[in-house]
Parts: sequence; C-alpha cells; structure tokens
Amino acid sequence: MYSVLRLTGIRKIQKPSIELLPDEILYEIFRRLSGGQARSAAACVSNPWLTVLSNVRTSEMVQENDGFLTRCLEGKKATDRRLQSVVVGTSAPGGLGKLSVRGSNKVTKLGFTAIAHGCPSLKVLSLWNVPSIGDESLIEISKECHLLEKLDLSHCNSISNKAIVRCCLNLQSITINNCPNVGDQGVATLLSSLSSVLKKVKLQSLNITDFSLAVIGHYRKSITNLALIGLQTASQKGFWAMGSAKGLQSLTPLTVVSCYGITDLSLEAIAKGCGLLKQTFVKKCCFVSDKGLISFTEAAELLECLQLEECNRIS
Repeated sequence: MYSVLRLTGIRKIQKPSIELLPDEILYEIFRRLSGGQARSAAACVSNPWLTVLSNVRTSEMVQENDGFLTRCLEGKKATDRRLQSVVVGTSAPGGLGKLSVRGSNKVTKLGFTAIAHGCPSLKVLSLWNVPSIGDESLIEISKECHLLEKLDLSHCNSISNKAIVRCCLNLQSITINNCPNVGDQGVATLLSSLSSVLKKVKLQSLNITDFSLAVIGHYRKSITNLALIGLQTASQKGFWAMGSAKGLQSLTPLTVVSCYGITDLSLEAIAKGCGLLKQTFVKKCCFVSDKGLISFTEAAELLECLQLEECNRIS
C-alpha cells in the first residue's frame, strides 16, 4: 500500500508503514499475538503501540492458566507507562495476580484503566501513598477485576466513601489506613453489604464513630481477624456495642491499639460477645485497668494468648 504526495508538481512516493494503520487494526493484530514475550517486544516499538497493547482485554486472548504473577512499583518507577507495560508483560498464562503501587504521584486513571481491562485475574491490590489515584480508578478495578480478594489502601487521600462502597464482592481481606475521606458512610456500607467471604478487616487512623463499630458487631459474622488501630473518634459505647451484638462469633485474633474507647466495660463486652477469641493484643489503651483485665480473661474462655503493651493502669 502506497500513499502519493503532490508537492509543487513533484510526485513523491512514501514507503508503506504499519504506523499508518488505525488503532482499531493494530488492536486486532496485537490481540492475536501469542505469549507475553511477543507482546512485550511489540510494546517496545513505540508509545502508541504500548497504549494499544495495554488496552487489549485479556479475555480476548487465548491463554492457559498456570499461575499468577506479582508486580511491585515504587516511587519514580510507578508511572502510567509502567502500568501499561505490566499489563502487556503479564498477559502470559496466569496473568497478573498481585499488584503493589507505593509512593507515587505519577500514576493516574489511565494506568489503572489499563490494569482493570487487561488484568481480570488480579487478586491482590495494595496502594500506599498514591495521592493521584481517586474514586474513578478504584471503581474501574471493581467493575473488571471480579477475582479481587485482598485490598490494602494506605494514605490514599483521593479515595472516598464513593469508591469504598463499590469494592468487589469477593473480598476476603480489606485494610483501610489513614484515608481521610473515608468515614462511617463508606465503612458501614461496605461491611454491611459484602457477602460472607470477608474474613480479615483492618481499620486504622480513620474518622469513624461508634456507628461503624456497631455495624461490625451486627453484620460481620464471617470475620476471623480484626484490627482496630488509632480510632480516636470511637467511644466506649461503640466498642461495647460491637461486643454486645454478639455477631463476631468467628473472631479468633483481635488487635486494638490507641483506641480511647477501649475501657474495662467495653473489653468485657467484647470477651463475652466473641466466643472463639483466642489471641488478643492491646496496646496504648489507657483506660483499661486491672478490673477490666480480670473480667476479660474470665469471660474469654478460649483465650490462649494475651499481649499487653503500654497500658499504664494495669499493674
């Protein structure tokens, strides 16, 4: 195929180039490439090729499932282009199973849309200090990555309640740490709407109140591992309600750190309401005294391990 240019009466023949093909044609070509090595080689040709390749859905490629791949991007290495390259490079059998992005402000919705479209096998997603990732990116992941089992969000200032409530229904583990725009609405809706597969929950440095703790106690019978850290806006009433609801019947390890709402009364209620509790770690809870500790150990009949740190009222 040749294209003819007419310049001031001079006829010039331009050599054929695959770059002249529209993206739609390139898409059809690239989705027929076999193996991650071939796709990675094609992605190195040019940025336009990389962009087209990263948007090829894995479901449209023929592949076998023989194991999942892991990728971790940190700092300057975490960019949209790197994420697009990850999509292309992990489209081999098994696909991307675990992705971690840490300490980057260069990752945007563009990169995460590529991950969502090209990595339906994603099971574990960890985001730490990624301020440029907001609700739209996380919602896109929830729409496409239905196998997601573990989600860790730490210091993600642009993620709000809107995204949290749209998380995948197959989550088994969720961590939300220091996300200032996530509050009671997001946490309570998430925990009350997810199916019974959710087993591990860690909530740290969030502006949640007694309402969220009450929801945990009422709806989360499936939780086996619970960590509550730095919840300064939750009071004794919330922790008491969490235990008194007697819904945490599967809970075995419990971690509570720097929570002013943990008092003698609430600690005893938790012990009575969590019949399978075996391991408890309490740190920097200044309102727990000898009286509460005695009541707790008497009520927690299956307790095997108790660790206390910096609880100054305990003698």
